[in-house]
Amino acid sequence: MKKFENVAAKVNAIKNVFREGEKLRGKEIVQRLEESGYKVNERNILMFIYHRMLHKHVRREMADGINLYTLL
Repeated sequence: MKKFENVAAKVNAIKNVFREGEKLRGKEIVQRLEESGYKVNERNILMFIYHRMLHKHVRREMADGINLYTLL
């Protein structure tokens, strides 16, 4: 299992999970990172997205109380 080297590597790994025009839930992002071979914790990834990536790399939308993320 791989770990992230630094913040930039983590941002790029999360951005590479998305496909064109796709909206993903947090659990789906974590599943795809695990499929890519990364050892991740769901809560850590969600907090990282909220504090480091929101409004700069991803946009959050609410649907039935569930956060959906899309690339900017």
